[in-house]
Amino acid sequence: MREKIFVVTVTYGDRFYLLKQVIEACLSEGVDKVIVVDNNSTENSKQQLKALNKTEGRLKVIYLDENTGSAGGYKKGLEEAYNNPNCDYIWLLDDDNVPLRGALESLLLCWKKINLNNKEKKIVLLSWRKNKEFLQIVSIIKRDLTLILGKENSFLGFHLIQFPNKVVRLIKRISSRDDINLEKCLTYLQNNNIEYGVIPVAPYGGLFMHKSMIENIGYPNDSFFTYADDHEWTYRITKLGGKIYLCWKSQIEDIEMSWHMKNKRLSGFNTYLMDGSDLRVYYSIRNRVYFENKNLVSNVIIYSLNKHVFLFILRILSLILSKGERFKFIKKAIKDGLNSKLGVISIGGSEK
Repeated sequence: MREKIFVVTVTYGDRFYLLKQVIEACLSEGVDKVIVVDNNSTENSKQQLKALNKTEGRLKVIYLDENTGSAGGYKKGLEEAYNNPNCDYIWLLDDDNVPLRGALESLLLCWKKINLNNKEKKIVLLSWRKNKEFLQIVSIIKRDLTLILGKENSFLGFHLIQFPNKVVRLIKRISSRDDINLEKCLTYLQNNNIEYGVIPVAPYGGLFMHKSMIENIGYPNDSFFTYADDHEWTYRITKLGGKIYLCWKSQIEDIEMSWHMKNKRLSGFNTYLMDGSDLRVYYSIRNRVYFENKNLVSNVIIYSLNKHVFLFILRILSLILSKGERFKFIKKAIKDGLNSKLGVISIGGSEK
């Protein structure tokens, strides 16, 4: 009997029009069940989900009374899948991650080709989000894990040693020149028969694992609420000596781009000051700083130097752009991350 594959996804807000496309694509790929965690979505979304649930036997919806963020939502969905005796493999997808045709088959082929004893507790696979995760492709070609994880002792991805290269990349963006030739990279992978490569961390969207991996790494830390919770969770695999393999021929299309991806020409400094809500910026910075301190800092002096230079540049830009209040909020996020102060905050408005 074929082993069973469950999809786990989390939705919120009024996003059924996106989620429906994901569900349909998953069922077309042949998954055995789709578990949807409804993170207290709008009434319109709930009603449409309930109607679909009545007609689709392979759909299971878990309704939460409050928005628990991506960390809490995926934790709930993973618990449901793990405790289901019919589930063998879990494929995580965001509610706007549409698997392209053959995506699941490509994952299963990759899984079979990797010969390793007890691999169910040692490896996970990742589908490639083809219109978003460009650095993953470059990383597996160059075998440079720092392209994704960040250089050791960097602060929010900033390291003085890499600063000249970042300036060059920014100039290319401003001049409308793409600093990554994706087509050339994919041709290289194809010509060299490279079907997968190791990466150090992964997003939820596209992650494929045997459910017994959860016995090794546990569940996401729901005190992160959202942002970097997926990296913290999957980095546990790397720290334990396991591997995360990007299977680039298994492809996913993001049908809604993330807030920090919408303007590709902005530097990270501008993005923090100009883009997204205060809450999004807060969680992304606080959680990343927390993650860095727990995993990537080997020299406190170098890390502190990178932090102070980063803040100096950000302060100058905040004055130029009249973003003094956002700069203060960013400093609070950094302070909370350094002090391991996690959990949900409230400054008005709603958040994923």
